Amino acid sequence: MVSFADFPESRTEIAPTAAIDFLGVSVFLRAISYRLETFAAGRSERLERRQVARELALFSDRELSELGFSRADLGAIEAGSYRR
Repeated sequence: MVSFADFPESRTEIAPTAAIDFLGVSVFLRAISYRLETFAAGRSERLERRQVARELALFSDRELSELGFSRADLGAIEAGSYRR
């Protein structure tokens, strides 16, 4: 009868990462990492849009019209839905 001990490949130890991959944990961790990265990117984009809207709110109506905006557009700019 042939046992696994007869094969040299079976004598090597399994790396801990292979065991984690077998359990699917690394895929799960990569998915969580991707979600956190996209959340952080979206959050920083929203903060930047909010800052731009605040700065534009300091302009007079005339200055806004020279830039091609009206005061009513500031909410859409902050929400990210403004289209020219």
